[in-house]
Amino acid sequence: MAHTDHIPGRRGPRGLRDSLARRGPQRRSRRARHRRHIARRWRGVRARRTVGAPRPRAVIGGPSSEGLARRLARRLRAQYVGVTARAFSDGESRLSLRRAIPRDSTAIVVESTHPPVDTNLVHALTLVSAAASAARRAVAVIPYLGYARQDRAFLSGEVVTIREIARLLAGAGAAGLVSVDIHSEAARAHFAIPAVSAPAAPALAAHFASMRMRDRIVVSPDAGGAQRAALLARELGCESFALQKRRDRRTGATSVTARGAPAVSGRDVILVDDMISTGGSISDAAALLRSRGCARVHAACTHALLVGDARRRMRRAGISSIVATNTVPGPAAAVDVSGEIAAALGARPG
Repeated sequence: MAHTDHIPGRRGPRGLRDSLARRGPQRRSRRARHRRHIARRWRGVRARRTVGAPRPRAVIGGPSSEGLARRLARRLRAQYVGVTARAFSDGESRLSLRRAIPRDSTAIVVESTHPPVDTNLVHALTLVSAAASAARRAVAVIPYLGYARQDRAFLSGEVVTIREIARLLAGAGAAGLVSVDIHSEAARAHFAIPAVSAPAAPALAAHFASMRMRDRIVVSPDAGGAQRAALLARELGCESFALQKRRDRRTGATSVTARGAPAVSGRDVILVDDMISTGGSISDAAALLRSRGCARVHAACTHALLVGDARRRMRRAGISSIVATNTVPGPAAAVDVSGEIAAALGARPG
C-alpha cells in the first residue's frame, strides 16, 4: 500500500498518533477535574458526619474529688484523667496530670472546695487553667462551692469574696461552672460565665424514700431554706415547713423559733440544710423539734463539712442520723450526686 501523508482529520497511523497527542492534555485536565470533584464530595460527606457530633469529653479528677470525678466519668463515658498532688514543707502544692488531656475535648475539671478551702480553691483554679490551655474548652465542676456564703458585704469594709472567685475562674479559662446547691442565688449571680446549680433533692429523696419512717415531715432550720425543704418534701410526697432563725453578724450566735409550725409530735423529721459546718444551727433546730415531741430527727444536707466536734454536738441534740451527698467526702457522704451533675452538664454550661 502506498504511503499517504497525514491529512488533518484522517485516522491513519500518523493521524491517530497526532490526534492522541493533541488530546492528551485535555484528558489529563478532565482527570484532574474529576479528582477534584470526588475530593469535594468526600469533604462534604465528612462534614455531614461531624456536624452536630458530640465533642469528646475528659474528666479531670482533682485531689479533693477523685471518687466523685470517677463516678462522673463513668456516667458520661468520658476519659478519666487523674491528678497527683504533692505538698511541700512550706505549704505549696505541685499538681501533675497522669495523662494528657485530648486536644479536641471538653475538659471537665472536678474539684470541691471544702477544707482546706484555700488549698482546694487554688487546685481548682490551676487545674482549670491547665485544662483550658490543653483542651478545646474547659468547664469547672465545683461540687461544694466554698465562699458562697460571702455573697454580699454584711459589714462595712467586707470583701464580697465569691465575686472575686467568680472573676478568677473566668480568668483561668472556665467556659462554665456546675456546682450542687449553691448557697444562694445572689452568689450564683456573681458569675459572668454560665453557672448551673444542680439540685441534690432528687438524690436525697431517693435515699429517704428507701427508709421506713413514721409520718415524715421535712423541716428547714431557717426561712432561707424553705424552698429547699419544699422541693425535698415534694419528691417524698409529704409536707414541709421552715423554722425562723436569727444570727448575730458579729458574734455568730443564733436563736431558733417555730411560729406557726404544724404539729410534729410522734413524727419522724427530716431536718434539711444546704450545708452543715459546726452543727450549731442544725442542733438548735433539732433540740427545738425534740422538745415538741417528734419521734426522730434525721439531719440531711448537701455538703457535710462537719468541722470540729460537730458530730458529737449533733448527737447530744438528739439527732438520730446524718445523711449527706458526696460533694464532700466523709462518713456521712451516703448519697451520690454524679447523676445530677451529669444532667447539669447536659445543659452545656458555657
